[in-house]
Amino acid sequence: MTNEMLLRQVEVVRAITLHSLESITEDLADIMPKGFNNTIRWNVGHILIVQDQLASNFAGLPQQLSPEIVTLFGNRTRPSEWQIEPPTLKTLSDELKKQTVYIKESLGNRLQENAIKPFVRLGIKMDTIGEILSFSLHHEGMHTGVIHAIQRAISGSKN
Repeated sequence: MTNEMLLRQVEVVRAITLHSLESITEDLADIMPKGFNNTIRWNVGHILIVQDQLASNFAGLPQQLSPEIVTLFGNRTRPSEWQIEPPTLKTLSDELKKQTVYIKESLGNRLQENAIKPFVRLGIKMDTIGEILSFSLHHEGMHTGVIHAIQRAISGSKN
């Protein structure tokens, strides 16, 4: 896959994520239906911080997000444990849009470079920035799927 193709996929996946947020209100964003561990807002924030962490931890870029956002949306966090007010959906959406531009500008010419350290999942090692970025698209798609599942669970519970 060429750099241009991968960067296009970054745009497409992010557009799908952003599109899925268009019909979600602030109230719906914080409903946690039975059977789910987190909310729509948490999944959106998690997509944002993981992409930022991959860029900083593996490509050596400075973190773009505040430590407070990481505290809210990191692995093994839960909305029920939040001690501070989370960002609005609009703020998270705006950050997702800015992040897409940042990734394209900062990583676009570096996708063939070796990462600072390999990224390993299930014993499979990814060495280049492009491989790690490609994996992040899977991660984002997975969480966008969870967002859709939560939406369906919420609408089903109102019928």
